[in-house]
Amino acid sequence: MTRVLVLDIPSWADRFDTEAESHRQFDPVIRAVENTVPLVRVLGAGRIAMGARGPARYYRGEDGAAEALRRVHPDARIGVADGLFTAVLAARAANPVLIVPAGDSPAFLAPLSVAHLGDPDMADLLRRLGVSTLGGFAQLDDVSVRDRFGFPGERLHRFARGLDDSPIVPRDIPIDYAVESVFDPAIVRADELAFAMRATADDFIDRIARDRLACTAVWVTLTSERGERFERCWAHPTVFAGTDVVDRVRWQLESVARLTTDTSTEGFAGDGIVGVRLAPDQLAPQSRFERGMWGAPSSDRIHSVLSRVQSILGHEGVLTATIGGGRTLVEREIFSPWGDKPVIEHDAAKPWPGRLPDRVPTTVYRDGTAIMVGGTAVISPAETLAEPPRWLELDGRRRDVAAWSGPWPISERWWDGGGIRYRLQVVDTTGAAWVLLSAGPDWTIEARYD
Repeated sequence: MTRVLVLDIPSWADRFDTEAESHRQFDPVIRAVENTVPLVRVLGAGRIAMGARGPARYYRGEDGAAEALRRVHPDARIGVADGLFTAVLAARAANPVLIVPAGDSPAFLAPLSVAHLGDPDMADLLRRLGVSTLGGFAQLDDVSVRDRFGFPGERLHRFARGLDDSPIVPRDIPIDYAVESVFDPAIVRADELAFAMRATADDFIDRIARDRLACTAVWVTLTSERGERFERCWAHPTVFAGTDVVDRVRWQLESVARLTTDTSTEGFAGDGIVGVRLAPDQLAPQSRFERGMWGAPSSDRIHSVLSRVQSILGHEGVLTATIGGGRTLVEREIFSPWGDKPVIEHDAAKPWPGRLPDRVPTTVYRDGTAIMVGGTAVISPAETLAEPPRWLELDGRRRDVAAWSGPWPISERWWDGGGIRYRLQVVDTTGAAWVLLSAGPDWTIEARYD
C-alpha cells in the first residue's frame, strides 16, 4: 500500500467570499509546498496530497517531512497513512501532525462515522441498516456489498477497510507566459508606450504560439511612477496578434483619466508609466483558429477590416450591438466595442411585460425625438385613443397615416409609484413604419422599421 502525505488547512474556503477567490489565494501555498516537495496533487482549495516515500527519504523520516511541510502555513495540518482516503482523515484529525503507522489504517478508521465516506446517501442508507461506523461497514462481506450497492459501494467499502489505492497524480504546472517591461525614464504618452511595447508584444504572442496555443484574452497591467496599477482584461473576436496587444496597451493608457493625447509636455499629468505586464487570460488550441484549405472565410475578412478601423479610431470607434432585456428599445440596445464581450445587465430571456415582440426595429431613437400626432387627443381610461391618428409631423414635414395599431401600456415600477406609458405603431403613406412612445399628452419616436 502506498504511503500518502496530506496537507490540510482547516476551513480554508470559509475564509473567502467566493470559491474562485479561495482557489486564487491558495496558489501561493501550492507553490510553497512545491518548493518543499515536488509532484503534488491538489485535492481542492486548502488541501494537497503527495506520495510520502520521497519526502520521507529526503527529510529522514515521515516525521521530518511533516515538520518541513508544517512550516509552509501556520494553520497546516499534516496526515500520513496508507492510502489517500485514510491520509485525508488523518490530516483532519491531526493536531498538528498525525502519522498512522503502516498497516494500522483499519484500526484508525474503525471508530469513525460513516459520514466520512463523503456520500450522504450511502451514509444515510448504512445508518438505516444499523451500520454507523466505518469499522462496521468494513466487516460486511465484500461480495454482498458489491451485489447490493454496485461499484460505487464496493469502492467505498475498500476505503473503509483501509485499502484505498487511488494514485497520486501530480498536477500539471502551467507555463507562465506573462512578460513584463520596465521603462526608465517613465513613458507619458500612449504612442510612445505603444512603440516601446512592439517587440515585447510580439515575443509574448510568439511564446504562446510555439506551444500551439492561441491567446483569446489578455490581461494588461500598467504601473505608474507612484506605484498605481491600472489593470484590465481585453478580449478578442478571434486570436490576438502582436499588433492587437499593442493596440490594447495604447487604448488602456488612453482610457486613464489623467492622460492627455496631445503633443504637449504635460503627458500623463507628470506621472508616467514605468512598467507594463502582459499575461494571457484565455488560451485555446491553435488548431481551432486555423484557416481552411480554400482560404479565409468572409468572417475573417470582416474581422480584419473592422480591426484595422478600430486601430485607427480607437477602442470604442467600432461598436457591435446586442439585444438585452428591458421594456423599451433603448433599454434593450447594448453597444460594446468590437472584440469585447457584451455586458448584459438585464436578461433578455426573462419576462418583460410591455416590451415589443421580435422582430425589433433596426433604427432606435435614443434622444427622444418629439413628433406630433394629429387627431389624437388623450388616451381615455379605457386605454383607447380618443381619436384615430390622421397625420404625423416631424421636422416640419407632415405625413398622412395609412394604418395604425395600439396603444399598448408599459407599466414600470408600479409598486414604487412609477407611471404608465403607451406605445403606438403607425405606418404613413410613404410606407415608413414608426414606433411611438407617449410622454404625457405628447409623443416621441422610439424606433423606425427599415
